[in-house]
Amino acid sequence: MSEIDDIRTAHEVWWVPLPDGAESPVVAYVNGAARSEGEGIIVRDGAIEFDEPLHARPKMGIGRSIMLLLGIGVYGDLKGDTLDLSFHRDGRLESRAEIGLSPAPRRPR
Repeated sequence: MSEIDDIRTAHEVWWVPLPDGAESPVVAYVNGAARSEGEGIIVRDGAIEFDEPLHARPKMGIGRSIMLLLGIGVYGDLKGDTLDLSFHRDGRLESRAEIGLSPAPRRPR
């Protein structure tokens, strides 16, 4: 396994909590591509679970920050996935943009 693979695995996101009061239908937009319930996501127990993991953007350590300041290229996957949601709450359609992603392992089923 390469260093880049290690970074990606360490930042896998298998689920995110739903906003309070969110109701079905829920649509998750991963990097702009829609995933609906049963087609890439499962909604249960107040969370959205993904069939394939998303990747949270890794934090840039002090070493990489200094290298960038000195004009030295930084390699590796520093880009993570983006997540937007649309859902219903109290009978109205709502949306949330740029949901923060934190590494989270698979939840037991």
